[in-house]
Amino acid sequence: MFTVCSLINCLWEQSTDHGWNWCFFPRKMADTRTFWADLFLEWNSHLGDLSQEESEEFQAAVHAGNLTEAITVVKKSDALLKNTKLNVAITGECGSGKSSFINAIRSLADDDEGAAETNVMESAKEPTSYPHPKHTNVTMWDLPGIGTPNHPANTDGGKVDFARYDFFIIITAGRFRESDANLAQEIEQMGKKFYFVRSKVDEDLRNEKKRKTEINEEEVLQRIRNDCIRNLQKAGIVSPQVFLVSRWDFEKYDAPRLQETFLNELDTHKRHVIFRHLLNESEVFNWKKEAVEQQIWKQAFKSGVIATIPLPFLSVWWDVGTLVDNMTKFCESFGLDDDSIKALEKSMRESGELKTVIEFPLAKETSRDEALKLLKEATGLVMMIAKYFISMIPGIGTVIAAVMSYRVMGRLLRTFVARVAEDSQRVLKRALE
Repeated sequence: MFTVCSLINCLWEQSTDHGWNWCFFPRKMADTRTFWADLFLEWNSHLGDLSQEESEEFQAAVHAGNLTEAITVVKKSDALLKNTKLNVAITGECGSGKSSFINAIRSLADDDEGAAETNVMESAKEPTSYPHPKHTNVTMWDLPGIGTPNHPANTDGGKVDFARYDFFIIITAGRFRESDANLAQEIEQMGKKFYFVRSKVDEDLRNEKKRKTEINEEEVLQRIRNDCIRNLQKAGIVSPQVFLVSRWDFEKYDAPRLQETFLNELDTHKRHVIFRHLLNESEVFNWKKEAVEQQIWKQAFKSGVIATIPLPFLSVWWDVGTLVDNMTKFCESFGLDDDSIKALEKSMRESGELKTVIEFPLAKETSRDEALKLLKEATGLVMMIAKYFISMIPGIGTVIAAVMSYRVMGRLLRTFVARVAEDSQRVLKRALE
């Protein structure tokens, strides 16, 4: 009995001691005050188009903890924005007028040299690039129509790799369809932006005139806009941007406003590309994630050892405490603790907004009740009770109980790390927006 008590006390002291961080995590990871600053400083190696002066300003701002100023340097860099390429995907159902829209934007007739093909069989079509007429670093891509073999409906983009495109223009004709909503949701889930373009509105107006002797064109157009906006909002799009156009009257309706909006928001779209690239290329998240994961086996091993002790619910009590303690450390390591969040909000001039994007419940509020709930889900209530009785069987019983606890704890902690890392990226993305 002395040995068992000594073991429990020893493990408990290790898990609650204030020096736990240096024992189980690299010291740098414990420095929560520098997490976001370290991340921004690491970005400097990916901002090659900053001038020497801008690079020095960026580093100085980061070292001073002024992350708002660091982002301002990036946003104001003319060279960085000028050299950033923007790939715009023109997508929608087959026959919606995607190719004609590209030709109209480029002031070309459908049969002009260099115009996008409008009579090609969609089933044989591959993504085709066309330069923007005014912006040399903007490329428009005519994608295969949705519902064709190269882009079948309801298949997460089919053979078309949406990830390679930075911005989208969804073209639709006629009534709003389920495929339009699915496409908008898919783009939204990738964290990218889009314009929704209702083409062939001249045909809509002609059809309306056939039904009525007199119509108010603006009322009809506004009704179409409202219908598109309402359906997009039903699909979860918060502030959809909708434009009505006609290939044959391209200077009428919303086409001029569309081009003006795109021009005004071009730098914003490019900044979105820059920051998304920085998020994808950043090594800080991966480094921390790997460093934490390398230490998980120690916590899982302790859980396995405790599971061999045949005391009622000791294993559950220990595992819940281990989950809570580790979750607290994970949040500190990835800058999701209250102090780090408040510091980032202060530097970004946010107020109480960043924590709203955290999706993992245990990262929002680390509690024993929530940890117990997750442990029950991972183990199963029946198995939790059975494990206690199994542990009372000498030899094979204690081994089985230990292996069960080891596996469950390891799997849970790895899941925790992944979820915390994802939430940390969501927080940073919201801050940059």
